[in-house]
Amino acid sequence: MRVLGHNCWYMTRGFDRCIFLFHRDEWNKIRKQASKYSSMNAKALDFRRLLFGSVCEVSPDRQGRMPVPQHLREHAQLDKEAVLIGVDDHLELWSKDAWRAFQDKNEAEYKEMAAQLFVTDEHDGDRKEKGEADDDC
Repeated sequence: MRVLGHNCWYMTRGFDRCIFLFHRDEWNKIRKQASKYSSMNAKALDFRRLLFGSVCEVSPDRQGRMPVPQHLREHAQLDKEAVLIGVDDHLELWSKDAWRAFQDKNEAEYKEMAAQLFVTDEHDGDRKEKGEADDDC
């Protein structure tokens, strides 16, 4: 079975105690980017050890389920309930409690995060008022 159009997924440790899932094309981009740094760069080497040292290739079964290896279950503190979220170029698997804690911790800064990502000009909002049309959907 394919999940989001992909048969092959790479599961590895993520940030904040989650598990990252990348489809093959995205995983190959990450491998290529990480390989640009010398093994003599201690920080890059440590990162690659953590990321690549825990990776496993998984395929969904007929019901779309993917097995989660024990070392990643321990990393993410997965017990009974889990949350799977889509984050643009990858998926993240969280324990339900860790996901709630992450949301609670970051809720106050949510607007600031949006401003950093999307506000590039003080007058962006003025364009719509001046009659620039939006694309129809």
